[in-house]
Formats: sequence, C-alpha cells, structure tokens
Amino acid sequence: MFPTDATQKLLGIALPILQSPMAGAGDHRLALAVAQAGGLGALPCAMLSPIKSAPKLRLSVSTATGRST
Repeated sequence: MFPTDATQKLLGIALPILQSPMAGAGDHRLALAVAQAGGLGALPCAMLSPIKSAPKLRLSVSTATGRST
C-alpha cells in the first residue's frame, strides 16, 4: 500500500495499479480494461513502428472516450 495517494492524483487514477505493456502478450483491450477498472493501462507498442502503432492509439482513444479520432 502506498503511504500517500500522491501518485494516484498525479496520474489521475483511482487505484494504485500500473499495468505493464507486455509487448506481444497484451493489446489495447487489456490496457482499456485496466483503465476502466481505475488503474493506469499501457498500450504495448515496443514491437511496433510508429506507423503501425498510430491506428492502435486511435482505436484505444476512441474506445475509451466514445469519440471517433
């Protein structure tokens, strides 16, 4: 347990849970599930080029916000 909630306030999360991106093992759905549960989700892009990661970022943002990007 964290002695303070300063990290949570700084990151704007409800729970002190930080998901590892796990390139190759997770995708945008895992990151969104963690974020929707109150933690900090991370999109795994280490194995992707910027061109291939851009659509995944747009999909994650549009799914999380309900808006098309």
